[in-house]
Amino acid sequence: MNVRDVPAEILTVIGPIHHLASGAPGMTASVIIAETPDGLVALKRAVGALYGGWLTREYRVLSALADGDLPVPHPRAFVRRDDCVVPECWLAMDYLPGMPLATALANERDKARRERLLCAFGSTLALIHRTAPPSSLTRYSAGWLEYMLEEAGENLEHFNVDGSPELLANLRQTRPRPVDERLIHGDYTVDNVLVDGDAVSGVIDWSGGAIGDPRYDLALAIRPQVEAFSKDHADDLDAFFDGYGGRSLSQTEFDYFNGLYEFF
Repeated sequence: MNVRDVPAEILTVIGPIHHLASGAPGMTASVIIAETPDGLVALKRAVGALYGGWLTREYRVLSALADGDLPVPHPRAFVRRDDCVVPECWLAMDYLPGMPLATALANERDKARRERLLCAFGSTLALIHRTAPPSSLTRYSAGWLEYMLEEAGENLEHFNVDGSPELLANLRQTRPRPVDERLIHGDYTVDNVLVDGDAVSGVIDWSGGAIGDPRYDLALAIRPQVEAFSKDHADDLDAFFDGYGGRSLSQTEFDYFNGLYEFF
């Protein structure tokens, strides 16, 4: 990607780009860091109907959260281009310092610092769940879970997902007990939280942000990965829930919401 690829509508807002550098790799979009007269700007580009739709939603969520106190990037400009062979979307937003928590944990050998990082990971999620949802965010009439199950069916029919028809049928039949819906991130993982020192410096990738079930965030946050919450890191869960403010997720709920994630 080079400067000539950046839409003119984006350049009008952020000014001329002096230098471009690769950002963190993404599964659904590419990210580059642009050096402009006013500082660094993160540029995110998504190609195709599915990923472009997700980036469109991320822009709407970030716009809704822009006046709040959460550590999220401020959106500067959004452009959808339908004149390409494959439609694409661009989002320009403030650059947030730091590295993904997954990277920090992979290189961390100090047990105490690891616990501080995971505690911060948990306390930041608690902050999100305590934040009053902006009125501009959609509250689904049938409920967030019903909406997600319907979208899971659409994704299963039209896109390549990890979930199966049998899994979706089971999810529809075994819905967990309802809880009060709150502001959720929708993809709260160690890859989408940035840390600088021992503190969380930002939470990114908000395409799943919604008024929804907080157990979905919890289930995704603690799913075992190489860097965290695996059998090799037995104390990670305690540190995370110390930050969050207590354990509030059963094994059945963990399995259910991670099953739902297979369709997204």
